Amino acid sequence: MHLHEIETGAVVFIDANIFVYHFSKDSVFKDSCTKFLLRVENAEIHGVASAAVVMEAAHRLMMVEASAAIDVEIKNLLRYLKQHPEEVKKLTQHLIVPEKIEELNISIEPVTNALIKQSQNNKTKYGLLSNDALSIKIMESLGISLLASNDTDFKSVDWVTICTPVSKTS
Repeated sequence: MHLHEIETGAVVFIDANIFVYHFSKDSVFKDSCTKFLLRVENAEIHGVASAAVVMEAAHRLMMVEASAAIDVEIKNLLRYLKQHPEEVKKLTQHLIVPEKIEELNISIEPVTNALIKQSQNNKTKYGLLSNDALSIKIMESLGISLLASNDTDFKSVDWVTICTPVSKTS
């Protein structure tokens, strides 16, 4: 299913990559994600994310910003930033991401240690990494089965319907 096919009134958990595409000016998925998030903002769809998703989106957008500003190979960028905190201080565009997400009329679910502990079995059950396992646990606890994401790792979760963005070229 694609993002534009989500029915009015649906409740959808939003993965970090949807926000990353929305805020990235050069993403081929920007238009699709922006239209979807506009529907959420207008309360046609109820969007839900977690504090962990917001943090992941902000971090990934910081890395996008850094890659455009700093002449370092992508594979070495994280290590470079850790070794050059003065460069991190110059990165400011990503700082507005949590506030902008909040303005989109999205319910942001807190992450508790209990949820983190409960999410651990999703790693072995579905083969998911930590953040994805946590998102699935939060979805399960809220009774949400629709997931806005472009991450194919979630295909292993049989009760989740993944709603993907459409690229400009599709």
